[in-house]
Amino acid sequence: MLHVSPQSGQARRTSRWAGWIASSMILCACIAPIAHAQPTAPTLAQADALARDGKHLEAAGRYEQLARRGFMNWDAGTALLAAREYVMGGDVNDAQRLLDKARSRVRSDDERALLAEVAARIALARGDAARALGILRALPQPWPTASAPELLALRGHAEIATGDSLGGVRTFEERAALLASPAARAANDRLLFDYLLQRPPGPVTAAGVSERERGWLELPAIVTAGSNDAAQAATVAAWVAQHPGHPGTAFLPDAGQAQPGFATIGGGPATSIALLLPLSGKQQSAGSAVRDGFAAAWFAASSADTRPRIEMYDTAAPGAAAAYQRAIADGARMVVGPLTKEEITAVIASQPAGLPVPTLALNSAATAPGIAAPAFLYQFALDPEQEARAVARRIADDGWVRGVALFPDNAWGQRLHDAFAQELQAVGSVTLMSSQYYAAGAKDFSGPLRAALGRYGGAGDRSSNPNQPLPPRNAVSEQAAGPQFAFVAATPQAARAIRPQLRFQMTYDLPLYSTSDAWDPSVRAAADMDGLVFPEMPWLLYGGQGAPELWDALQDDWAARARGRLRLYAFGYDAFRLAQQLGNSGGVAAGIDGLTGMLELDRTSGRVQRSLQFARIESGKPQPAVSTAAVFRDTPAENSASTPPP
Repeated sequence: MLHVSPQSGQARRTSRWAGWIASSMILCACIAPIAHAQPTAPTLAQADALARDGKHLEAAGRYEQLARRGFMNWDAGTALLAAREYVMGGDVNDAQRLLDKARSRVRSDDERALLAEVAARIALARGDAARALGILRALPQPWPTASAPELLALRGHAEIATGDSLGGVRTFEERAALLASPAARAANDRLLFDYLLQRPPGPVTAAGVSERERGWLELPAIVTAGSNDAAQAATVAAWVAQHPGHPGTAFLPDAGQAQPGFATIGGGPATSIALLLPLSGKQQSAGSAVRDGFAAAWFAASSADTRPRIEMYDTAAPGAAAAYQRAIADGARMVVGPLTKEEITAVIASQPAGLPVPTLALNSAATAPGIAAPAFLYQFALDPEQEARAVARRIADDGWVRGVALFPDNAWGQRLHDAFAQELQAVGSVTLMSSQYYAAGAKDFSGPLRAALGRYGGAGDRSSNPNQPLPPRNAVSEQAAGPQFAFVAATPQAARAIRPQLRFQMTYDLPLYSTSDAWDPSVRAAADMDGLVFPEMPWLLYGGQGAPELWDALQDDWAARARGRLRLYAFGYDAFRLAQQLGNSGGVAAGIDGLTGMLELDRTSGRVQRSLQFARIESGKPQPAVSTAAVFRDTPAENSASTPPP
């Protein structure tokens, strides 16, 4: 059956690990006969097609015919293609013969790379890995782009075969970075794993080994362990907990049976949770981040004996409604997901008689006004509208009474506008002097800013006539009557453009507020955003507090894949904890001090309320926001005056 790793999302055909070892060591020994006569002259396209189909010896024969250029003359490139097919077909002697004919005739970098590849293949086929490694290391770099993946695979093989397992792992990781498709990277992981099984590494003692590299080096011993089932299960669980999301998870023994779009983690007790996420398609990155956070929380749970069994379903291909129906048919006692509003709506519509099991939706359902959400539906969301309301209350708590706001001109911006304005109205002490919309994707925000600020904008303007400068502006009087804050709904890119443009418009420091969407926590530092106040997850604000192992993985081995999605990992982590508590308490959940905030279930609405903390960017990094002082500390604009003119 097809197994989908809960950490990597890669698919594989399951078989016993002993079968994997045997199959990885079998050399291709079947020699296809070469046709003695061809009805027509061979063509390069025919030879290429045979090579792609794995008919190596037949392809080699045709390449050799094409390589002949009259008496004692050969085309080097085509002769090397023939030699490569011969060695891949198991005929090392003919491969060496063609290699010798081409050796003195190579001229281009591509031909030299192909010569090195064939020579290394011959050396490996003859059991001389050290010679293969020497050939590849002698080839000048950079290697031709088209040849690099094959050359790196051979070098990694040779390094592992000569006992340099760490070097081999690093070479295959370098190769993975050149591969464009998930399938190609999965095949690269499979190849690395097979070579490590052929020559298992010893204990990892070298310094400077990353956790990802350590995971690869430890994996063969875990897979080939001959201990009893309970001991091996414990060993596997410990490895997975130490290396969450490692691609080697796909090769663990007895990882569970599965079908396409489905995966199981843990044998677990009778209780099972179905996790519905988009694990392919447009939302794959978001779904995978939530999945990995969810799995990290599962591994961090106190006891393997009490952990629920997690069954994962991809909602992208069949649709969320079909995935939900299948989960129920498979016996799920609780469902977590789906992830998008549209998917939740589809699930609710597909269950006219009501939801059959408790369902923790990972977004807020779009229900018509006056229509109650169905029973058994709980809603946990990273809701920007909830954040906008929290920011409105924070502004009031900070003592400001009037301000301006900017929103993108799209559906998301309209929702945030409505939530922010309604909450300010409910607070009653804060007036929104002006709110403006800007074009989504814009880079110049001067027009919307000037419209929002009115006569308090334009402080950085200069006269077109140097002999007639603009009259000075009175910063003190403007600050006494002008806006006291600005609220901006923006992406990180838009926020980093708006912030200096806002400063340019003003004669005085203007506190700036936003939702967390304006700050990318993957950014190491951004001093140009100093002063921004926004709600932030405690896990991010306090550097991984609550799940340090997941934090360390995301800062190191997963840094590239986690960029822009750190909050989703925390969201998935908290989703598991909520689901576990709901399952253990029969739907009566107490408060959870989560990675995303303090979480409490409103039993009337079924919505999870998230109490938010606030951050302020200081010296380019978010810090807990405890002060209500004005947050901009720049010098006034050129034509402003801090005191009234004489």
